[in-house]
Amino acid sequence: MTSRERVKRAIIFQHPDRIPHFLPDGGANDLLWLAPWTMGPESSPPDLQPWTRVGEIDQRIDAWGITWERAAGQSRDIGQAKKPAIPDITRQNDYTFPDRNHPRYYRAHQRAIAENNASADPLYALGVLGFASLNEGVHNVIGLDQMFLNYYLHPDSLKALIARFADKQLESIERMAEIGCDGIMLYDDWGLQDRLMVKRELIVEFFLPHYRRNWNRAHELGLDVWMHSCGMIVDILPDFIQAGLTVIQMDQQENMGLEFLSDQFGGRLAFWCPVDIQKTLSHGSPQEVTEYVLRMIHTLGSHNGGLISMCYTTPEVIGIRPENIAAMCAAFRSYEREGAGQAV
Repeated sequence: MTSRERVKRAIIFQHPDRIPHFLPDGGANDLLWLAPWTMGPESSPPDLQPWTRVGEIDQRIDAWGITWERAAGQSRDIGQAKKPAIPDITRQNDYTFPDRNHPRYYRAHQRAIAENNASADPLYALGVLGFASLNEGVHNVIGLDQMFLNYYLHPDSLKALIARFADKQLESIERMAEIGCDGIMLYDDWGLQDRLMVKRELIVEFFLPHYRRNWNRAHELGLDVWMHSCGMIVDILPDFIQAGLTVIQMDQQENMGLEFLSDQFGGRLAFWCPVDIQKTLSHGSPQEVTEYVLRMIHTLGSHNGGLISMCYTTPEVIGIRPENIAAMCAAFRSYEREGAGQAV
């Protein structure tokens, strides 16, 4: 079984030979991760600009026109959007998107995919979209406070801006299909710790039609749909599944419960997860991390597949100890066959 086939079988619940992995421990992995920021300067989108020290903070204005800030010297921190690019959503027609779908940003991706396809064990090629988010993309350019207000003050203008992002995202999906990706990766956080960020009805009205159209197009082109979304998102997950989501990437699960997630969504939605980063991975012992991995395997991974391992990309930023990362990786490797839906 090739790595590509292993991932495909895991996410459609067809008995992979083991858990697919994407871990930083030097062992065999199964995903070819195609993110613009990992592909070198040639593929870096136009908003990856240098930071400038301003007193106690670092600051930059990206190609979207958004001002970002972070604590001085925190090089792994993406920062926070502090000043929007569109201060008045009713005047958005004057705003021009940066061209993140230009073919030049995909040349390194194409070379990596060609080399991967020529190998004896091709990996599953997962491409991060140039326009990877709708919710986060919109609230970055107008400001999160204005996002919340404009659901009610200027709903038509907000819908128009979301539609512009969605059209660009559709172009990104088609570009990823052209270069030979197996799946696409999106990012839209929708949850707070104990509830959705906004009412489910607003997500359904403002965003779900665009998700459904774009994800259906992805499937038509032979692409699986992966999305990162953290927080308490159980109320919207059924809608996302119905709209065509294949894999959910969540870094926290303990606020929802592994058993609950497995009971409600196992066999319908695959999970790409590390051990919960807010509790066990950050504050537990290595033994507790190992035990949590086993619970993940016996819940999320118990549906003839359904679980892909991973590590949080910047563990040092949130204080995760190296020994816990090592314990997580070792546990996933040690119990990988149990997570393939085989008898335990």
